[in-house]
Amino acid sequence: MKRMLLALAMVLLGLGVAQAASFDCSKAGTSFEKAICASPDASKADETLAQAYATALGGLSKDAADSLKATQHDWLGYAQRTCSDDAQPISGTYNDDQTQCLVSTIKSRIAALEASRMLGGYRFYPWERYLVIKDPDATADSYNKVATKHYQTVKIDGSDDVAAAFNAMTETLRQRDDAQMGEDAHLFTPDGKGLDAKDASADIDTSTTVKSVSDYRITLETENYWYGHGAAHGNYGSTYDHFLIGEKRALVAGDIFAKDGWETTLGKLVIDKAKEQLGEDYQGTDEDVAGMAADPSRWDFSAEGLIVNFNPYDVAAYAMGPVSVMVQWNAITDLLAEHAMEIATY
Repeated sequence: MKRMLLALAMVLLGLGVAQAASFDCSKAGTSFEKAICASPDASKADETLAQAYATALGGLSKDAADSLKATQHDWLGYAQRTCSDDAQPISGTYNDDQTQCLVSTIKSRIAALEASRMLGGYRFYPWERYLVIKDPDATADSYNKVATKHYQTVKIDGSDDVAAAFNAMTETLRQRDDAQMGEDAHLFTPDGKGLDAKDASADIDTSTTVKSVSDYRITLETENYWYGHGAAHGNYGSTYDHFLIGEKRALVAGDIFAKDGWETTLGKLVIDKAKEQLGEDYQGTDEDVAGMAADPSRWDFSAEGLIVNFNPYDVAAYAMGPVSVMVQWNAITDLLAEHAMEIATY
């Protein structure tokens, strides 16, 4: 029975989709290959990965395709080491936990490749970095013995002004996300090309994907996950960024609100809505919540109203998860900028 080990066959051998070799399980040589062949779940996931990778490459320019191939090569090295105890390729037979980890790793790669697609007339593709390192604080009894880092953003495959401006914005977001990690835990190396080995006792995943495309804007959602080994649970949250297609720049608050004092009015409306939704579970500080409500990175849009998003701990206990509050457009009509409704709803 044959299984496609796409990353090995296509990236390392440098073959195109039409020439891709099948991986014959009777000739499996590495523990990684044998683990895929030995597990029906891993074999099935690997076959899906082959399809996802071929689909992701379809229609890309040479530069974009080369970028995606390079990422696939990086991911292959990551996948062979992320389920180990020492951040090195596993040399023996995968145990049950390692096999399940392998399946999960392949499925995560499939999800990342799904960011390569046409949407709203634009050809998007993912740009990623991977790293796995040994946790220096791990003991023989530690559940997490390696730390993983993953960063994903999205680019437009194109040479026009819109693609250039959009890609410049996502690079700015990369720098922002890196800065938010803190002075002692930058996600990227100083040259910005690789992931940093600092904070070797934490798993970090930051993934930006396209949420929606309209006539006026491209909305991006960034999901952040951080887990310090030994903690009771990981922390996570989301931010939103909006690229204005006509203006070829990121949306700012003034694109939506124009009237002086809009922050105070919006803040009060959002606080009232949050308290109504959460009741006794509301734990926010009104001043802080009002400030969060005025932050465009927390905004999403619908035909009915402005959606303000709060992450765990912002307005309620962690167990409540993320909280979203919608303010109807008719409640803030007098505060809006001239073209706010076109940007938000078309």
